[in-house]
Amino acid sequence: MSSRAFEIALRGAATTAAVAVAACGYSFRSPVPPHLNTVYVPTFENETREFQLTQQLTERMIDELQNESRLRLAGDEEDADLVVRGTITNYEEEALAYDPGQAANPNVFSRRVLLTVDITLEDRVNRETLWENPSLREWGEFSEENGETREDGIRRALEKIAEEVLRNVVEEF
Repeated sequence: MSSRAFEIALRGAATTAAVAVAACGYSFRSPVPPHLNTVYVPTFENETREFQLTQQLTERMIDELQNESRLRLAGDEEDADLVVRGTITNYEEEALAYDPGQAANPNVFSRRVLLTVDITLEDRVNRETLWENPSLREWGEFSEENGETREDGIRRALEKIAEEVLRNVVEEF
């Protein structure tokens, strides 16, 4: 087969695959129960001393729900089909790898941030709790040796929390 014939065959196969995917209605966005169209995420409450977490988690949750689902953001709770409520209940940071050479002040190479959240998904259309977890705990590692900071660890933990919440919206149905 000539290179020109091969190129034409390859394009034809790619076009056929694209049409097949489109015909199946495949989407890279997560499916959400059909009766839920809008979401409202009130600012998360925070019982820790890490005050920046409140806004960071709220924004991350909104981004995840908007970017990875078909849900539209509601202006207030009264206009929402789904409400995501939560309280950040615990923040911990622990050393993962370190040189204990100086017991009083060891050289730490990597750390882990642990966040615990009490979270509830309220279906306002069917007037029920879709999912709740009073102790959702996620973590994010960061390596000071690689120039990362605790903010990198926090960001990773927040991403995991938002992904877990979205997964539970999708899997509930």
